Amino acid sequence: MTIGEKLAKLRKENNMTQEQFADCLHVSRQSVSKWEQNLAYPETEKLVRIGKLFECSLDYLLKDEIESMDINRAAAMDEAQYNHAKAAVLTFLSFPPVVGLIAGVLSLIHQKKKVGNRAQTIITIIGMIFSLSMTVLMAAGIIFGL
Repeated sequence: MTIGEKLAKLRKENNMTQEQFADCLHVSRQSVSKWEQNLAYPETEKLVRIGKLFECSLDYLLKDEIESMDINRAAAMDEAQYNHAKAAVLTFLSFPPVVGLIAGVLSLIHQKKKVGNRAQTIITIIGMIFSLSMTVLMAAGIIFGL
């Protein structure tokens, strides 16, 4: 399927006229007509906008051998989920309350073995509770996308 056929198919699936499609891209209706007839091709900037408009990849638009958008969409969704999870984990691990919680645990272990100062232990536990509550709030923000 050519790029022109794909553009016509996407436009029609989205109940758009050539005029409406042209308005979205700030081009003339004649340009859209030429694209759909494979007499001309959209500029790179327009291809990117078309991909966003119809939620399809540039691979789908440009490669004649790719007939179905579903495969590309599924792969893109998998990659997006992986990237979101990776970003969440990296954010979680780099966030100071997590470091504070870990430092608090190490401090308690050290105090129990070496120091034995009750006031220091209480302050450490308060700091750990604060760090834990901040970590829980941050995790909730990641989970709920806040």
